[in-house]
Amino acid sequence: MAHGLASPVSDLDVMLVYSDAAAAARLEQDQLTVFDDTLADYEGGYLDGKVTALGFIDEVALHGSEPARWAFEDAFVAFSRVEGLEARIAAAAAYPEKERDEKLRDFVSHVMLMEWFMREADKRRDRYLAVFAGSRLALYAGRTVLALNRMLYPYHKWFLHQLERAPSKPDGLLAQIDALLVTPGVETASELAASVTAFAGLDLTMQDAVTRFMRRSEWNWRDGLPPLEDA
Repeated sequence: MAHGLASPVSDLDVMLVYSDAAAAARLEQDQLTVFDDTLADYEGGYLDGKVTALGFIDEVALHGSEPARWAFEDAFVAFSRVEGLEARIAAAAAYPEKERDEKLRDFVSHVMLMEWFMREADKRRDRYLAVFAGSRLALYAGRTVLALNRMLYPYHKWFLHQLERAPSKPDGLLAQIDALLVTPGVETASELAASVTAFAGLDLTMQDAVTRFMRRSEWNWRDGLPPLEDA
């Protein structure tokens, strides 16, 4: 497996790159994945993969989400008839530097709003809101740190592993996230929010934060943007 996350029981992850027309035909048939449990030469092993198009790789390079980019990070070309495929994959896996400053402000704004949501949950004794606010606060706090380190967000499965690798982060960050998830409440939320906002060092008022929350979470559909948590 790429990304340096392989273990003795990992599956074999592959990506099959098709022409745009051939990939579109497979999409029409709902056949964008491959699976084979006979190719791995170790117990319990199997091959698992996805079909992608050349044009899709170029789309990711232009405006792909971070999870889409992370799928290409550390990928290597085992076999290809396409000249320059390695360079196209490298472009798709590049950190989106031009988005970084705005994303940082959006992430910190959401950290601030999720802490406020937690206070509202406490006032109302609303367990659902507390769990929601806690999980989103953990997400946006972590995404703030990843952005500060120019590290791609890998989506939820490997999120904490990626955070653990971040060379620059607040002391005790992972422990604070764990405490918040185990006991979502005002105290644990405030501790994590204060730690990350101080670490980011951005000058944002609550009014700034609310406006950014409205634009990126409540109104993102107006600009055709993905939800911030997936961007």
